[in-house]
Amino acid sequence: MTDDTILLRCGHCGVVNRLPGSRLTEHPKCGKCRNDLEFARIPLDVTSSNFDREVLKWPGSVLVMFWAPWCGHCRTIMPVVDDMARRRAGRVKVCRVNVDNESALADRFQIRATPSFFLYNEGNKISDIAGALPGIQLEAWVDASLLGA
Repeated sequence: MTDDTILLRCGHCGVVNRLPGSRLTEHPKCGKCRNDLEFARIPLDVTSSNFDREVLKWPGSVLVMFWAPWCGHCRTIMPVVDDMARRRAGRVKVCRVNVDNESALADRFQIRATPSFFLYNEGNKISDIAGALPGIQLEAWVDASLLGA
């Protein structure tokens, strides 16, 4: 996948579409069902029921933030993660897991600290980090990890 390629899941039929980033302004349509494609500009809240589909089976890069509503560090870094989701929409999918609501996922991935970040590329975990980082360092960690993937 090139840096210019965008991945969009059709909201109607569920098919993942690849298209050049330069075509986003042309109102792209799904290659299968021909409905308009839209992409999320906010993090996707994932649960036990959709984690594998949205993260492990995603054909591109995914940043997953494990967080808790009571965690001050999580609340501090949430705007940075939201901004990253908006700026990297279609290039890096950003997902969130609320560990209070999804204790099975927290146990499955042995989350012991919040926030914790996992970075996946084509379904393979390529890096993880626990704790809040300044926004610049979080972005640098994502970029460096993806370069090594």
